[in-house]
Amino acid sequence: MEKRTILAIALSLLVLFAFQYINQKYFPPEEPTQIADSTANEPVTAPREKAETVVEKQPEPLFEASESDTKADGPREVLIEGELYKAVLDSKGAVLSSWILNQYKSSQGNDFEMISVGDQGEEWSYPGSMMFEDPNTTELANEEVYEVTVDGRPYMGMPLSAPKDVVMTLRRGSIAIQKTYSFKEENYTVGLSASFVNEGQALEGMFLLAQDIGPIEEHLEGRYAALKAVYFDGDKVRRKSAPGEEDGNVEISGNIRWAGLDMHYFSAIAIPEKLIPSFDIRGYEIKSETMQGKEIERSLLSLKIPVDGSLNYLMYLGPKTQANLKAVPQFDLSGVIDYGMFKIIALPLLSALHWIYQYVDNYGLAIILLTLFISILLFPLRLKQILSMRKMQVVQPKVKAIQEKYKKYKKTDPKRADMNREVMALYKEHNVNPMGGCLPLLVQFPLLIAFYRLIANSIELRQAPFILWIQDLSAKDPSYILPIVMGITMFLSQKMTPMAPTTDNSQAKMMKYMPIGLTILFLFYSSGLNLYFLCSNIFQVAFQKIAERWMGDGRNVKKSKRK
Repeated sequence: MEKRTILAIALSLLVLFAFQYINQKYFPPEEPTQIADSTANEPVTAPREKAETVVEKQPEPLFEASESDTKADGPREVLIEGELYKAVLDSKGAVLSSWILNQYKSSQGNDFEMISVGDQGEEWSYPGSMMFEDPNTTELANEEVYEVTVDGRPYMGMPLSAPKDVVMTLRRGSIAIQKTYSFKEENYTVGLSASFVNEGQALEGMFLLAQDIGPIEEHLEGRYAALKAVYFDGDKVRRKSAPGEEDGNVEISGNIRWAGLDMHYFSAIAIPEKLIPSFDIRGYEIKSETMQGKEIERSLLSLKIPVDGSLNYLMYLGPKTQANLKAVPQFDLSGVIDYGMFKIIALPLLSALHWIYQYVDNYGLAIILLTLFISILLFPLRLKQILSMRKMQVVQPKVKAIQEKYKKYKKTDPKRADMNREVMALYKEHNVNPMGGCLPLLVQFPLLIAFYRLIANSIELRQAPFILWIQDLSAKDPSYILPIVMGITMFLSQKMTPMAPTTDNSQAKMMKYMPIGLTILFLFYSSGLNLYFLCSNIFQVAFQKIAERWMGDGRNVKKSKRK
């Protein structure tokens, strides 16, 4: 491959990675108008503890008791087991206190708990918590123990199997609240319908979806993206980073079809029965300690949705896989996976990866075979690129002669236009397209970006083993072997390819150090991505040698097309 082509590819990769890093860190996606409230300076309270560690303490009555008040004599927790998850409802507050994914483990090998309250933030931070204008009503709704019924009978404490509906009811004086959780068996969803009444009038309030998701260790690993709000406004999927604590509650408005919290491979999403005009988000800065004892800062992000006396939502709490996101009954959520602008290319590649995997049962091997297929597919373009470069090498001495002829003229001199005309006439005479080596590269570039986005965002590679020391293709190579070998193959590719006549000294120096720079960059990227580029380098060199052997040493290239 011509040196300038390798340089273009390398520079393109650097621009791609640098742009993604800078764009995510400093330029968040375009967001709609936001309205900050006046609660920015409110003190942050510590979250309530998990249900199993709560010390029972009966709050003082906030409302006068009546004969119709509910009495909660049964167990506090309701366990619901499905094929894909294990869920726990806490009758105190009638909230979802646990949602463990059966088919996934945390980065430390522990249960993957989707529901996390973080280290601080909202006082009531479990899915299903309610906030009302009256603080007494808020405390009543979230601190009282609800009466639990299943199939019309009081719950007696036995584990339940999905599908199952669990009804939780609270009546205190003039306040009446009822929540019904409908657990599904075939997917990662649970329905929540509820009503809120005070003296026969609908109560307006806010429904909390979550303020954090996933085990804490998932957020302490650098490879995981920061927690973001994600929503579909009828136009496209949009994402928003956590606002600063000083911003208080921030309102996101529009025709919202669904909204949720998003991390790298998992999401918690609320899908309303009908469009909602807005939802609120709020950021909380926290400090956490890694396994190595290092303290890091990250942001929690609470997401609350307005309700007017009632709500009817389907909540998705699970992995970001195409199959599971498309299986949601009310709406296709697959857009939550960010494959970038070349999604139309990435999705067929993902299907091909799945198809290969079902035969080889190893995603590392599947990546190798898919890379080979892509290399074969692109071989005609690369062959055309090689032929174009050969023709350029033939006419290059004549081009240099023309450039030498006009060297004495300044760049602003009209004579320079004559030089360009002579060069173009020479290209036409020898049937040379000066862009012939670049156009195939432009065709390949979208495919390169699409494959990169696919590898970076596919949960299929999470904790997927390859060989020996590589037990997680979504994580960096712990021994740095793949990126180092990848850099070596790039260096060998450069040594095996003759320097193009048009390459100046500055380009030559840059090319000399490019493999080193890319190797350092790739040390911290996923093993799957390193494997792809390593195999791509190997196949590219192999096919280039085959092409050169087939074409000979270049003397057979047609030098001109005489008039």
